Amino acid sequence: MEERIPKIFISYSWDSEEHKDKIREMAQVFRNAGVDCALDQFETSPEEGWAKWMINQVEIADYVLLVCTEIYHRRAMGHEELGKGKGVTWEGAIITNLIYNNNSRNSKFIPVLFSMDDQKYIPIFLGSNTFYVLDTFEFGGTGFERCYRHVTQQPEVEKKALGKKIILPKKK
Repeated sequence: MEERIPKIFISYSWDSEEHKDKIREMAQVFRNAGVDCALDQFETSPEEGWAKWMINQVEIADYVLLVCTEIYHRRAMGHEELGKGKGVTWEGAIITNLIYNNNSRNSKFIPVLFSMDDQKYIPIFLGSNTFYVLDTFEFGGTGFERCYRHVTQQPEVEKKALGKKIILPKKK
């Protein structure tokens, strides 16, 4: 049986050219490690238009990584100046609706940070979910490795098989 390749989509804000470069580097590292990673920077002009492309990417992804920064938070929460950052505003609305329609249950949307200082920028609709700090894109016990384990369903610790119940003697 062929192993299923996990698919992720990265939702992020265009904070700066340096930030976009870091996002692209992260996507390429995931791709090099066998994870099919979708990113707007890999597209020129989607046939269905950007709005539907974003909806489609969120729908078909096994996981969506939300790169949480101050700008991302403002846009995902709908607090950005009108007409600015429409991509993240749109994705934030899609993600909020999907979580809402799933009775607030979430196993698909994963907040990621580049610094622990950005924890305060995790959108409220993901506030109680597991997040990862990707201060490096290397393996070896890093936040990146933990995130990679999550999206490839490779827990760090394997649960032992359930043993047979022990019947204890009764007291006399």
